[in-house]
Amino acid sequence: MKVKPDYAICELADLQKRQSLSFTLNVKDEVVAGFLVVTEQGFRAYKNSCPHWGVELNWKPDEFFNVDLTHLMCSVHGALFKPDDGECIFGPCVRQHLEPIPVTVIDGTVYYSEN
Repeated sequence: MKVKPDYAICELADLQKRQSLSFTLNVKDEVVAGFLVVTEQGFRAYKNSCPHWGVELNWKPDEFFNVDLTHLMCSVHGALFKPDDGECIFGPCVRQHLEPIPVTVIDGTVYYSEN
């Protein structure tokens, strides 16, 4: 697994103060738009794209959770996704998953990690 300093996303402490955080990176001439979410098992990263229409999930900057903070929610059609594995449990894309993004923590910083 390769990690480069220019692939730093945020400090882990900053993420832990929030529920979610969006980010955009340029990786090998490709723009990666994603988000990090705090879960019961730590945190996860996903591409910011609904499997139904490919639209961004967040309804305002860094806001991906529903009102109850129990599920990630698509801003367009209200599909609900489990934060721990990205599975859709309600809406037009039931049983589909958000696309995970590989990340790792080194010395308190969250990095995108190439496979």
